[in-house]
Amino acid sequence: MSKMMTDYANRTNTIRLRRNKYQTIKIPIRCAISTIQILARKLWHHRNRIGKILLLYLLTILCLYAVRCQLPYSKLYKYCSNDAISFAAVKEVNDQRLLEAREYLSTLDASKTKIQYLQNGDSNKLRYVIGVVSVARRTDVTYKGQLGYLTQVMSKLHKVTVDNGATSDIFPFICNVDSNPGKHAEALELGTFFPNVTKSYSENVSAGHPTITSREQEKQDYVFCLETALKYKSDYVILIQDDAYPTESFYEVLEHLLKTKVETQIQRGERVTMVTNNERRLGWIKLNIPNSATNYHRNWFFFIQWICLTAVIAGISCLIFHLCKECKPLKSVHPGLYCSSTDKRKRTGYISSSLMLLKTFVYVLLVVWIIGRPYYMKLRATSPYFYALEPGTSCCLVAVLYQPSTLPGLINYLQKTTCTKQLPLDFALDRYRIEKNLKQYLVTPNLFNHIGFYSALNKRFNRNGAEFVHMFDSS
Repeated sequence: MSKMMTDYANRTNTIRLRRNKYQTIKIPIRCAISTIQILARKLWHHRNRIGKILLLYLLTILCLYAVRCQLPYSKLYKYCSNDAISFAAVKEVNDQRLLEAREYLSTLDASKTKIQYLQNGDSNKLRYVIGVVSVARRTDVTYKGQLGYLTQVMSKLHKVTVDNGATSDIFPFICNVDSNPGKHAEALELGTFFPNVTKSYSENVSAGHPTITSREQEKQDYVFCLETALKYKSDYVILIQDDAYPTESFYEVLEHLLKTKVETQIQRGERVTMVTNNERRLGWIKLNIPNSATNYHRNWFFFIQWICLTAVIAGISCLIFHLCKECKPLKSVHPGLYCSSTDKRKRTGYISSSLMLLKTFVYVLLVVWIIGRPYYMKLRATSPYFYALEPGTSCCLVAVLYQPSTLPGLINYLQKTTCTKQLPLDFALDRYRIEKNLKQYLVTPNLFNHIGFYSALNKRFNRNGAEFVHMFDSS
């Protein structure tokens, strides 16, 4: 009898355990189903609002899509294919710049201009030595006419320095590193206006050797120009490519940034001269970065700017809306501006304000991302005081400012380094910076624009010609 009771109790316990097991499984499922039902009811209840939001997003994307071909740095530009038109437009813009450059040079006295610069080279009080690395660009028959990048760059450099009264403070020179320097006609022609330094390949047993890659040749040319610039005593050395077109305000902005951000800084309300032999010395400042490489996902600092810019625009938009319509969230600032009287409406006002801010933030976040960072950074070019020094990136050496004290070590490092496709010149410089614990900065917006639609390194035309047509400052 006792055995039968024990078996019955065991079966009862087993059944109870199974029921509990099924209950533990059913409870989360029921919770999930009820949650989905609640969300579905709320979404259905707010279907009109959701529909309006989706309509707003759709209309915004359609408006941006309509002007996509005018925004080469936006996310929608890939849906615009007009390569032939872009090529013709690039040629037209380049020809116009070249015509203006030649007209300006025709107003100068070639001999006086060159003598002035040669006298500057003998001075010990130079502010900048500017080397322009140049090779002859031999295009194919698809481009009828002359590129004239070097002519445009040298003409603009001279014009900007004259406008700023700084002709006695700089020493610009053409660094002719072409494999056949005697056939670089453009450099020889400009040699009547500006100092011209030619690389002698007869002294370099490896020059022109078939085993040398284009990346290694680029590095050797760059080192030669750095060594040449270091022979002159100056505060800073600027090395640019012959297709780095200076902006109208590059000298003024550069002077402002160096004097207020590098040479001196504000500490505790006083301007303090910075000590050069500090823990992390300044290596170089990049004066250009391709606009296509400045989107928000390319750098952690750019990503932070994306969030901050979105927060500012969304916050201002919500504030203006409430000032004009509701006035509810401003009770803490001015009680008279609060329009509701009951506690329920008070809570509803704050909840609706938070939801509106969240919806506006998401909307602005997507719009800012679609349009692209370069168009917002352009706003800083309205005044020299809006330009900024940001953390530098490893990309590109279109225009770089160096401190002469860092150049001997950098030159020695590059001479021992072989550049390849996997280790290009800009990556080699970044390795040296990390190894020596140097600082690097990037000026935003660009002080030099890359106008080289035809690449001297790759010996071909760039694919996206619209970047060179819609240049922000080609004046």
